[in-house]
Amino acid sequence: MSTGRVWFVVAALIAAAFAIAKPHPSVAAVNSTVNVKWNTEAIVTMTLTPNYYTGFGQVPAKIGTQPAPTHGPNAVAGGGSVDFGDVLAGTNYLYKYAVQLNVSSTDSNGVNLYGEGAADFFNQTNSTTIPISSAVYWLTSTSGTPADTNTGFSAAVPFQKTAGMVSGGSFSVPATIAYTVYPSPIQSTAGGNANFYFDYQLHVPPTAAQGDYFVWIVYTAIGK
Repeated sequence: MSTGRVWFVVAALIAAAFAIAKPHPSVAAVNSTVNVKWNTEAIVTMTLTPNYYTGFGQVPAKIGTQPAPTHGPNAVAGGGSVDFGDVLAGTNYLYKYAVQLNVSSTDSNGVNLYGEGAADFFNQTNSTTIPISSAVYWLTSTSGTPADTNTGFSAAVPFQKTAGMVSGGSFSVPATIAYTVYPSPIQSTAGGNANFYFDYQLHVPPTAAQGDYFVWIVYTAIGK
């Protein structure tokens, strides 16, 4: 057999092998487009910064020129607590630059932001309480530029005591809320990232007893 004949046979076998490996026309899925769909949970992250801008602190409700803000010892710039310090029964106060919330989400529809009290205002001195919905209110603020123009008379919305399941919540242990049914959001976004700025108002009842009061405000952000 000539050398040329050998190469012809080998070439034919290789060609046959490739021909056998070609997909049969009935196996359409080999060359068709496959659409794969799955559901994923939106990833939401949130950072809360109390006393987020210079000039934070409480200002008594007063007509005319506003006094300089003051605050209690647990309030520090860019952290700590929203500490109104010493207040008088029967008096209203504004707390400027109380909290900033930075929310980021992979949900392109945005997020709903919930804010509630984990309990009522609790007096550590005599264990009495003040309903949070008649004492602590929230209103939107600014980043500090432009300046916050709120006063103790500005319209505000009361915080509600949660109906969710609360864990923790002592003075030294932060509270968490587990929801089965979400309340109405206090704010929402149309996109994935946002900053929220809030002031607080404190309406001290005339019947408030002397003592050291505290309450945990819990914020929760959920993708839409």
